[in-house]
Amino acid sequence: MTEDATVNSDNLITEETEAPEDNSWQSRYLPDDLKENATLQKFKDVGGLSTSYLAMQEMLGSRVKMPSEESTEDELTEFYSKLGRPESPDKYEINIPTDGGTSEQVVYDQTLYDGFLQEAHKHGLTNKQAQAAIDFYNHMGVDQKINSDAALSQARVNAETALKKEWGPAQYDKNLALSRRAFNRFADEDLKKFVNDNGIANNVAMIKFLHKIGTAFSDPNMAGDGKDAGSVDTDSARIEIDAMMKDKTHKYHASLFDPKDAKHDEAIAYRDHLYDVVYRGEE
Repeated sequence: MTEDATVNSDNLITEETEAPEDNSWQSRYLPDDLKENATLQKFKDVGGLSTSYLAMQEMLGSRVKMPSEESTEDELTEFYSKLGRPESPDKYEINIPTDGGTSEQVVYDQTLYDGFLQEAHKHGLTNKQAQAAIDFYNHMGVDQKINSDAALSQARVNAETALKKEWGPAQYDKNLALSRRAFNRFADEDLKKFVNDNGIANNVAMIKFLHKIGTAFSDPNMAGDGKDAGSVDTDSARIEIDAMMKDKTHKYHASLFDPKDAKHDEAIAYRDHLYDVVYRGEE
């Protein structure tokens, strides 16, 4: 036996001793069926248990309940609000791109833009989601513009190639200039806009048609050394008469209405000849 050992009895096995008293908070405050609970044993005191409980309640309170088909409008509103949807459509803070990475200014239809914000709010989009949708729309528009410009450039190359092949390189510039003069003389602003917006300006059939109109008149500004007025058909004569009367840039417009003009008689004769063509065609 060592010197450190203390013996209170000669019989270690039969000696009766008192069990140590359990002063843990579990033994003092919990019912018997929970005293040995493994989860509760992790907490050192009631304070630790309380802190954990409060943290759990806060976490549960911040959770978002997923809506269902039966969810009410109020439930949907609460759900969207917790996700971050603005209070109203006019509360979105959207950065509208000004040029989409191109040199041209992007023009937005305010009515369509406001309508988009209404739908975005209705379907619960957050500010970030709405911004992403606007950015996507802008990039899509830019891509379409680039593709459209490329197609327009290719259409011009194709038209030039076809017309040079048919007219010959030597006559191409002269005939094209004649087509342009005919178009600028007879097309009003609405027609010019329609032609430009729809890519018809590079249409080979249209350019050839305008060339025929130009060569149908004896007006040097229209046909150069082309056919004389005797070759004008009824429809072309009507067009030319209308141009003389309304188009202030027409060669004979000013002379026609000014008896003192040096070319007044020439203008009258030209107009009368055109009327003869029209009336002869109606006989």
